[in-house]
Amino acid sequence: MNLLKSILFVGLGGAFGSVARFLISYGIGKYYSQPFPFATFLTNIIGCFLIGSLYGYSIKNDLGNSYFNFLLITGACGGFTTFSSFSYENFNLIQQQNYITPIIYILLSVFIGITFTVIGFKLIK
Repeated sequence: MNLLKSILFVGLGGAFGSVARFLISYGIGKYYSQPFPFATFLTNIIGCFLIGSLYGYSIKNDLGNSYFNFLLITGACGGFTTFSSFSYENFNLIQQQNYITPIIYILLSVFIGITFTVIGFKLIK
């Protein structure tokens, strides 16, 4: 595979996913003003459904490391929400019957992620 072409497909997909995420947040923000972060929650759930569907399609059609995967799975879903990538990685670990690693990955990602957000905030504030 051509690396430059792969990067281009990931970038195009990422741009599309990022704009889609922005539009969902913008649209929901106009009509929903509660403290629960509904736009992010909805984006994460949609992204997980999309990445699962696209991955299933890719496996079913033996697409492997194709430009389809770079454009839609890595690019669009990754740009739309990294939570979908996080979910996809854990799903793959569970499919391989590796149950301890996803538990550790989930716990560390959530707790260390929040901790580093606080540290970054306090360092700059």
